Amino acid sequence: MKHILHVGETVHHRKRKKWGVGKITSVNSCGTALVVFEGNKTVSIAKAINYLVKVDIEGSVVGK
Repeated sequence: MKHILHVGETVHHRKRKKWGVGKITSVNSCGTALVVFEGNKTVSIAKAINYLVKVDIEGSVVGK
């Protein structure tokens, strides 16, 4: 089940878990999200809902 992503949520990338936990800083109407991962790595992810998973602060998946 896919959830809507919102600014300020913590997430991790499904395929790039080595990036660690990130925080969503913006989401546009096309579904592209700007995410800041650990170490101040900023990434723009198109179709973000397909690649990002909501997590809590400790990195545990939320809503599973």
